[in-house]
Amino acid sequence: MLYADVWMVEAKPEEVSPDPNEMAQRLGTARGYTDERIRQNLLKLQTLVRYRAACLRTPVDLSEENCCRFDFMTARSRCLWKNLQGCREAFVFAVTTGLRVDRELSALSVTSPADRFVLDALSSAAVDAFCQKVADGLSAGLSCAPRFSPGYGDLSLMLQQPLLQRLGASERLGITLSAAYLMTPVKSITAIMGIRYEKDNGIAPNETPVF
Repeated sequence: MLYADVWMVEAKPEEVSPDPNEMAQRLGTARGYTDERIRQNLLKLQTLVRYRAACLRTPVDLSEENCCRFDFMTARSRCLWKNLQGCREAFVFAVTTGLRVDRELSALSVTSPADRFVLDALSSAAVDAFCQKVADGLSAGLSCAPRFSPGYGDLSLMLQQPLLQRLGASERLGITLSAAYLMTPVKSITAIMGIRYEKDNGIAPNETPVF
């Protein structure tokens, strides 16, 4: 079932800039280091990615300690509960780079493991950068908690299932889930970001953000 309150966000490859620190960390290099292999794989990545996200805004009830009740799921997590303190609503979203990146990584695992390592690192940094771009767009003009994803802290990966189902991620983004709650395309992220209602927020509950 597809819900009408879910909206889509897309970005062109040139609109997403992976963080240099993130790339360096994933590549195991010094910040700013580059070589021909890295440059070529960055160019290749630009031809492969299709940045898309599905987002919704949902109430959240934190009245029970260590329990976060959304309108479509309940998350029992002390880490998320603490992260969402002061929030009555939250943005829930999923982002992906698309299947072409996965297919290229699979091919490179046979033809060039070195290129596969580099492209894997770069695409991980890229999807994280897109996720942050979406989070920044959602939170513009708001006071929001940091985004938080299933699998971090004590927040179970099992929550991927109701979260992706509520977003209609299979139909909208092509994201599927394995029996171990891992996503395909691999370069996909789900996140929850609480909305704090402070006096200077300047936005009413249930108001849809403008990208």
